[in-house]
Amino acid sequence: MNKQYAVIKTGSYLVENTIAAPSGFMIKGCYTIEIGEENAAQPGAFYNPNDGRFYGDAQYHTDYKKFII
Repeated sequence: MNKQYAVIKTGSYLVENTIAAPSGFMIKGCYTIEIGEENAAQPGAFYNPNDGRFYGDAQYHTDYKKFII
């Protein structure tokens, strides 16, 4: 069964893409974090490994869904 994942380059916390893939799917040079309704993400979001959530800025202050104009 496929699940949704955020794709992040190794050594980074920026979400490069989101994909649907089977459990255990790997991409060379990247890691994946499962996403869902409770912990959604989109390309351009930042992953905070300390709390497992996604944010709109690299300082982890704003929700990834809030865009500053």
